Amino acid sequence: MPFAQVALPIPKRTLFTYAIPDHLVVEPGSVVLVPVGRGHRTGVVWEIVEQPTWKEGVILEILASHGDLPLLGADLLFLLDWMSRYYLASIGTVASAALPGEIAFQSRIRVRWCGGEIEPEEIPERLRSVAERIRRRKEGLSLDTLAQTFGRQALVAPLRALTERGLIRRETIWHAPLPDLKPAPSVPVSHAAPLELTDEQQVCVTRLQDALANRSYAPFLLEGVTGSGKTELYLRAIERCLALGRQALVLVPEISLTAQMIQRLQRHFADSLAVLHSGLTVAQRPREWWRIRHGLARVAVGARSALFAPFVDLGLVIVDEEHDPSYKQEGSLPYQARDMAAVRARKCAAVLILGSATPSLESLANVQAGRYGHLRLTRRAGGGAPPRVEAIHLGDPEFRRQMGKDGLIAPPLRQAMAETLAAGRQVLLFLNRRGFAPSLLCYRCGQAITCPHCSVTLTLHKNRSRLLCHYCDFSRDPLDICPSCGQLSLYHFGPGTQRLEEETRAMFPDARMARLDRDTVSANAHLLDETLEAFRDGRLDILVGTQMVSKGHHFPGLALVGVVQAETTLHQPDFRAAERTHQLLVQVAGRAGRESQDGRALVQTLDPDHHAVAAALGKRSDFVAQEMAFRQQAGYPPFRRLALLRISSGMQAEGEGYCRVLRAALPEVPEVLFLGPAPAPLFKLCNRHRWQLLIKEREGGRLHRALPGLIALAERLAGPRIRLEIDVDPQIFL
Repeated sequence: MPFAQVALPIPKRTLFTYAIPDHLVVEPGSVVLVPVGRGHRTGVVWEIVEQPTWKEGVILEILASHGDLPLLGADLLFLLDWMSRYYLASIGTVASAALPGEIAFQSRIRVRWCGGEIEPEEIPERLRSVAERIRRRKEGLSLDTLAQTFGRQALVAPLRALTERGLIRRETIWHAPLPDLKPAPSVPVSHAAPLELTDEQQVCVTRLQDALANRSYAPFLLEGVTGSGKTELYLRAIERCLALGRQALVLVPEISLTAQMIQRLQRHFADSLAVLHSGLTVAQRPREWWRIRHGLARVAVGARSALFAPFVDLGLVIVDEEHDPSYKQEGSLPYQARDMAAVRARKCAAVLILGSATPSLESLANVQAGRYGHLRLTRRAGGGAPPRVEAIHLGDPEFRRQMGKDGLIAPPLRQAMAETLAAGRQVLLFLNRRGFAPSLLCYRCGQAITCPHCSVTLTLHKNRSRLLCHYCDFSRDPLDICPSCGQLSLYHFGPGTQRLEEETRAMFPDARMARLDRDTVSANAHLLDETLEAFRDGRLDILVGTQMVSKGHHFPGLALVGVVQAETTLHQPDFRAAERTHQLLVQVAGRAGRESQDGRALVQTLDPDHHAVAAALGKRSDFVAQEMAFRQQAGYPPFRRLALLRISSGMQAEGEGYCRVLRAALPEVPEVLFLGPAPAPLFKLCNRHRWQLLIKEREGGRLHRALPGLIALAERLAGPRIRLEIDVDPQIFL
């Protein structure tokens, strides 16, 4: 009897050994149901072995397998194993992240005859009819089938009596219901008229088609200004990939971009398209997975977790807006989907396209090192000019006088909005901070109203009349009196999208207007798509939003973009803060002036000379050169690798004591430099106190040589109430 090494979705750094019964077909990648303790769990078969690796006690059998075809192919198992080693995560944690929770087994009770050959007269008369019915079926009968003949209540006593006499036994039969799968057209037919390509686009298409024909790993960075037609190149590449008999994956960073991409892909690929995102129902998600695994869906689109879709022959991977931080998963398995897409594409001998108007410095460094090909689109596809981007200095005393103490919209932006609306065109106002005001402050004693569970101020949400914590969801009624000094001296400090919406409505009461941020979207699941569609169709005049409206969208009538406060992301304790600010400014400004119409972007800022802001108004290459020089000198990515050990404890003294012990025990390691442990910028979160140890690769060092031993040391020293989390290639330092 062969044995299976099974990965279970639990945080254990080991595989579990189970025997494979004769009636089951099990291969590496099969999803199986196995007994665990007094219950059962769903797991993934990692490998098949002839001899068990576990020698103690009884080895239990696999209960059931999910279909005859392994759900996870060899390339996906390779990716998961690679992730486990790179991110220092348990096999179980990686398998849990990859496997849809909706992939489930169902059970039914079967009754089987086990009394051997006995004469009917030996069975009591009141039991004979039920006994004979079971006895005639060697494979047994389900309780549902028996109930159809005898009735469920009438079966209770006979079955109990037959079981006590040892004539029958009950068995639990597990099965995995598979969705009804219909084949897609062998050659998807485009329902959209092909667009005429620019010279730059044609050069890019030719290079991509040649790479696809070679059927080998070929990574490209597609750098194209906003409106340059990157999506059209994606469609041409997918069509060529499908013509070669292979499959394609399209990743988008967040759900706000999913609907628009789905619409374009559906027009081209119809029933060959599978959609993977968090909005799918319990029945829809497994169905899409099995369509991909059986080769019935040849194109898949989705956010980060679509990386794990079970393709048969993946030939093309597209990562749209590759610079977006949403591709980094936080939590128990903090993986970077963009980087893992490259790992999977290499294993599948697929073409990789990373597309962006503002590529990450990591991807640009790969181009400079010759690891990625570089495709460039420097002009807008429709022939129009890029928007004129201008700065409004909020430090101007005259502007401040006219705006008043709490005003958000400076006079030049207000005038531009009035002119744009009068011309029948649209306005987008961007502020990357939701709520009415980020905090309530006392102007007498300086006290801020903070969350009792987290080291953050509470945000006022005026329409709900609540103060909310955006980290732990704590809420309370708004205050008028300062709890510290007892004075009636609290005021709203800092802008939020609610307050911006209120001020804009007061300025332009006749304008059709909507707001999009996490608050509005979470309150209404359909509001996001409905609002974006209304703005695209010209049924709204003004849209106020956070970063979910800043990238990837095509708004034909949008003429003016107003960035209300450029510094919202600039002064965070993060070496990538300048890069993210610059990317946001370039991306949101690029929404204006599509389809050969003039566009304009006004950026309100307190620091127009900062290189992240100044370069957004002029040449992006200036920012890249300056930021690359800073990163290299300071020893940050893309020139050195980082890992972040997060330490938390419910008791501050206990956590501080552990940090002192850990720091004293850390050895001198030639490969790496230790910074900390030090209190995290967001020191208290959900009633846990937090510290960080930054592990920085030295020049010429290899971070992953040192990490396993260092993490093992940290775990040995940690008490039961100390929680440790390792984040390789961290994106968030709060």
